Amino acid sequence: MAKTPREKGMTDSRAPIVFPSRNPYDMSPAVTDRQLWAIGMLVVQWSMTEMAIEEHIRFHIAGDAALAEESKTIRRAQSRIDFWERLVEMRMLEPDKTQALAQIGRVRNLNALRDEVVHRPWGGGMQDGSWGAAGLETADAALLHKRGDKIAPKPSDGRAMVSWMLTYGRLREIARDMATLNRDLMMALPGP
Repeated sequence: MAKTPREKGMTDSRAPIVFPSRNPYDMSPAVTDRQLWAIGMLVVQWSMTEMAIEEHIRFHIAGDAALAEESKTIRRAQSRIDFWERLVEMRMLEPDKTQALAQIGRVRNLNALRDEVVHRPWGGGMQDGSWGAAGLETADAALLHKRGDKIAPKPSDGRAMVSWMLTYGRLREIARDMATLNRDLMMALPGP
């Protein structure tokens, strides 16, 4: 059997860099192309959410050097959301405060879903026509359990490591929910 260009220690300039996923990678992600697209859209939407959060934070800390310095030290998404919530509690009046807190609740819920999608391992999918499928049935991938999860797998259950069947449709729905949230966050930004 002939060696691949990678096995020979060289690259093949004709090979696609990232798409489609059914090209043979050294480690197949076992995630269908459509799911990879939806995961990418979810990640892109979340980056827009983070940008909107930053704009809201900047508006609320304007002119307060101590809060500006504190803001620079906060890195984790959950901590940024907590900081934003604290600013809303301190600086906003009703009914705007209640509306902002409701949006922060939506952000928290979607951040929890994003964390699962981005920080858990994926597997178990079968892309139609992929090099590993060899005529097997197409299947969406699923999130796998991570260390510390309590699971009671049956010895004969091959899907015991599946944590959450997150289909293409559900991933798209989460990305659409994020897009709607982003629209609402941008609309709520105070004007100049």
